[in-house]
This record gives sequence, structure tokens and C-alpha cells, in this order.
Amino acid sequence: MSLVRHWEHEYDKVKVRLHGLFTRLEMAWKKLVSELEPEEYQAIVALLQRGHDQAQYVLKHGDLPDDQPSVPWELSHGLSILHIGNASPLPQSVDELQTQVLKDGSLLGCRKWELLDLLWSEALLKWIENLRHHAPFATNPALMRMDSDVTLAIAGDWGTGPFDSHAPAVAVADQMQLAQADFTIHLGDVYYAGTRSQEDVDMVGWPMGKQGSFTLNSNHEMYSGAHGYFKELAKRFPAQQGTSYFALYNDDWLVIGLDTAYASDPINLYMDGALNKQQIDWMKDLPQRKKIMVLSHHQGFDITGHDKTALYQPVCDALGREPDYWYWGHLHNGICYATQGGLHARCAGHGAIPYGNASELNGHSRVLWSETQNARDEAYPDRVLNGYVKVRLVGENIEETFIGEDGSVRWSSN
Repeated sequence: MSLVRHWEHEYDKVKVRLHGLFTRLEMAWKKLVSELEPEEYQAIVALLQRGHDQAQYVLKHGDLPDDQPSVPWELSHGLSILHIGNASPLPQSVDELQTQVLKDGSLLGCRKWELLDLLWSEALLKWIENLRHHAPFATNPALMRMDSDVTLAIAGDWGTGPFDSHAPAVAVADQMQLAQADFTIHLGDVYYAGTRSQEDVDMVGWPMGKQGSFTLNSNHEMYSGAHGYFKELAKRFPAQQGTSYFALYNDDWLVIGLDTAYASDPINLYMDGALNKQQIDWMKDLPQRKKIMVLSHHQGFDITGHDKTALYQPVCDALGREPDYWYWGHLHNGICYATQGGLHARCAGHGAIPYGNASELNGHSRVLWSETQNARDEAYPDRVLNGYVKVRLVGENIEETFIGEDGSVRWSSN
């Protein structure tokens, strides 16, 4: 089957699913509108308008403006689907838009997982349905001792499921399994919206660690109010004790997994990380160790490593200092940053979502490495390798290895 015919076939299958999705979205929107105060309604409509305008701007100019904050792309088709105003239509098929790689590596196109994939509207639907209905926040975090020589396998944004015969998620999971890690850790995001069924299906195949596995909360889990996420913890991640944050420790290291999504602003679709009081108080009482590693979904730096996010300082304040290492996802990239202060920061959000070469990182002084190797994927010709990071802690020392879906060593600190 030719590449064009492949995507025509995929689009035909999607159309049936979209019809039911759009009907549910319209009904959920009418229900939410009946519950909203006028100023809340205006704020959400304005956000949908910004999402639509952002897409139109990028289609016209080829990338995002440098002087304006981006809004979640899940909002792009919202105005037209909900019949609000007279929104000009956006491309909806491969025939209407050839895939482009934006400067941050995002794929602007209409294929599955690309920025204008109509199925992202499920995230919008679940966000509307659960805007006022979140799962209870559990406060019984695991505190587990680990060996002095321990291996962690860490991947972010992995929850796509086997969406194609050659899905990167499957290849990445196979490589993680070869690591025979003591602990495997997912940095969050199960797509499209972290529903219970998606958590149940898309996390199948997650490689379990010999001593335990953990998964973090994220913006996509929060679109469904984290209901599916917390149910998945009980089923597949028992070591986590039903709680969205945890800690591992030995005599030298303290490894802290944080929930940066639950307290995030829902009106911005949980895109900016935040901590709640329960986690801050817990972090202050954790055992002190020479080395601290933080794991989170949301990032502490912007993509270039130049600017700190609003999450950075609250994490440092709760710890009483900068962590030594911080691994995050959220951005669909593999990036190693130059040391800043005492912090070694890494982005491992390239577990499964197709993405391209982030040109804005090329030659950047604060980027040691970012993934640029083309994956040779006929379905996504611009896609670069997905992968994960293998971390070995031996005493106070650390060995880091970013491994591609093909098993190649992409970057190593050894």
C-alpha cells in the first residue's frame, strides 16, 4: 500500500469515530455552559479562539510567533466543532496539509498524533466533562529502599499504545525490557485523554522493573480528571500505593517522583506544572541524601534550557536546594542540557509520539545533545528516533545512557 493510500485508509476509519466524538463534545459543552459563570464562559471561549488563531498563524507563517505564549493544540478545532462564531476551517486531512516540522520538533499535520489530528478533540471533550470533577488526591506515597547499585529505565509520553505495526512505543518498550532495570518509570501522558479505557489499553506492554514500576500524573491524565490514572495505579502499578508521587532511596541517593499535574491550572489545560501543599510538606520531610534526583512530567526549563519555568523554584524550595538531576517529559523530545548551577537537566519526553528535528536547539549553548537522527519511517518521513534513558546509580556515581528505539546509544555521560 502506498503512503498516500495508507493515510486515506486511516482517515476513513477515523471519520466514523469522529462522528460520535463530535456529538458527545457538543452535548458536554452544552452541559458545561449551563454550569459556568459568565466570566468563566468568556474565558474558555477566548482560550478556544486563541487555539484556533494560533493554528491559523502557524499555517500562514510556518511557525509560532516568538513573542506570544503558545496554547494547547488540543484546542485548535474547538471553535468549528462546537459551532462557536464563524471560525474559518482548519485542514483536516493529509490531502489538505503536507506535514511540516516546527522549530520545536512538533509535526504540523493531520496524521495521527500530529498537531491537527482531529482525534485530539477527545482531550478537549474530556477536559470539558471533567473540568469540575477530579479524582480524590491520594496521600499515602511509597517510600521504597533501593540497592546501592540500581538501574532505572525512564521514558516519558509513552502512552500511545501500538497505534501502528511499527509503533515507536512498542520498539521503545522492547529496548527498555533489554535493560533489565530494577525500576521502570513512566513520566506521564497516556493519549488522547488518559481515560480509563486508554490507560487500560495504551499502557499494555509497559516493561515492568524487577523491583517495581511507577507512573506519573500528567496533563493528559488530568483531562479525564485523573480518574483513569488512579484506577490504573491500583491495577498495574501496585508499588505506588495508589498515590501519584513517590520516593526511592539508598545511602547516597534520593529519587523523587512528583505529581506536577494535579495542582496545575485547568483553564490552561494543565500545561504548566505546579505542586500542591501535600507534596511540598512531604518533600520537606524526606530523608536527606548526598544526591537528589527529581522525576516529573512537566519541565523545569523551557525547551532551550534558557529560561526556568514556574515549576522550578517551588521544587527547589521544597527540597531546600537544587536537585542534582532532573528528568522530565511533556515536551516530545530527547534533550540533555548543559549543567546549570548544580543541576543536570534532561528531557525524556520522546517515548512514543512522532516528532521531528527541533531546529531551535541546533547549536544552542545550553543543549549538550538533542535527538536528530531520522527514524526512516515511511509513515512519518520527518520523524526522528524515539527512545528512553537508562540510568545506573552506583554509590554516589551516575551513568546515563539515552537509547534509541533501534537500540543505538544516542548519548551517554560515561
